Amino acid sequence: MLRKIVIIFLLSLIPRTVIATDSVTITNDYIVDIKDGDDKTYNDKSLRLDFKQVYLTGFFGDWQHGFEIGGYIKDKRRSAYNTALRVRENDQTFQIGTDQVFKAGFVGKLDLRYTHIEEIEKPGDKDELFVYGLGVDKYYGDYHYWTAMIYNDPREGDRFSVIISNTFADLNSYLRVGVVPRSDGTWGYFGTVKYHWILAGYAYTREFDFTTLDRKVFTIALQIPFDLKWNREE
Repeated sequence: MLRKIVIIFLLSLIPRTVIATDSVTITNDYIVDIKDGDDKTYNDKSLRLDFKQVYLTGFFGDWQHGFEIGGYIKDKRRSAYNTALRVRENDQTFQIGTDQVFKAGFVGKLDLRYTHIEEIEKPGDKDELFVYGLGVDKYYGDYHYWTAMIYNDPREGDRFSVIISNTFADLNSYLRVGVVPRSDGTWGYFGTVKYHWILAGYAYTREFDFTTLDRKVFTIALQIPFDLKWNREE
């Protein structure tokens, strides 16, 4: 159920997941944990460098420190194959996936993740999590697309989350909004807007990152291309 949803995904969410070419992205996440009414706040920062098909992100802040490195390759059909490794103080995640281009603007998506938890929250929790997701993108117009993904919950095998979003975009900017219904009846939601170099977002997710945390995340970021072009023409 992808509680990984907000930050590596949920904002698809936060510019860590924004595909950029030859750029640096500086992000600040203001996080509010709202479990049981005992609000706790964190300021998390990250710095991401994109070069061609490879990226490197460093995480610095109140929540956790660490790094993520990843990249992708494409075949002749423009289908992509990607992998990533994230190492933080309390967890390590290895991820592989693929986006397969089909006809009529459809792209099939497969996401597989393995996470090792250093310190579990309570006795009986798993310290090794296997997450798999399956979904589809549908492109319409020049840049617009909608996405639907379904993820399992590795802690409770009969639960799952569905991520549904729509992105309105042009060459320089986009607006993405989405909801995350879960099989236990709870919901999450998110929105992100990017205007040239500037990105802002908000997300609410239940049980973030396979923990018991419920979170609100406010994001502000700068995504600066190496060539410093503010506007890109068609």
